[in-house]
Amino acid sequence: MRIPGGIFAAACLLTCVTACSGGSTTAAPAITSAPPSSTSVSKPKPATTAPPAFAPAVSPAKVTGACPFLGNAEFAQVLGTAWNVREPSEMPPEPIGPGKAFRCSYAFGELYVLAVAGSKSASSMVKQLQSECDDPAKPVPGAGETASYCYGSGASSLVFVAKHAHGQLRVAEIEMGRSRADVCESLAKLLGDRL
Repeated sequence: MRIPGGIFAAACLLTCVTACSGGSTTAAPAITSAPPSSTSVSKPKPATTAPPAFAPAVSPAKVTGACPFLGNAEFAQVLGTAWNVREPSEMPPEPIGPGKAFRCSYAFGELYVLAVAGSKSASSMVKQLQSECDDPAKPVPGAGETASYCYGSGASSLVFVAKHAHGQLRVAEIEMGRSRADVCESLAKLLGDRL
């Protein structure tokens, strides 16, 4: 998956104003789950086919990564595909003005999360991101302050969500293979609750 230029360009535009005003960003510790411990020493445990438990970050005070917002197995479930045992990878954050853009790479796509200090407009941020769309974006009511999805180049689906939380404008973008409208809407609503 490529790094979409839209989230970085829009973030740069918003954070340049924040840098001049002395704003700062905050982030929450990443939530991780420990593997289950074995209770039997004498015989090996059979390989599990069930996905590991996932506890999503729900509007943390501080954003420290993108992976805590969407679990690997739940992403697969929403997409209607088989769970992929390859765990998602949190990529190094990209500095943007005074903040950071985080990226989580899944077998099914990419999730980008950005937190910008201040009260910038959620709808203007999503509108800027929609420049990546090949067709008109469709709104998703009930997901964050504003959310939409569209189809981009290369048979991709793009989902955008933005809302204000903890004194920040938080923005999420998912890029994945071409998906149905209900899949895009479900992902937007999940992230809208969690940002």
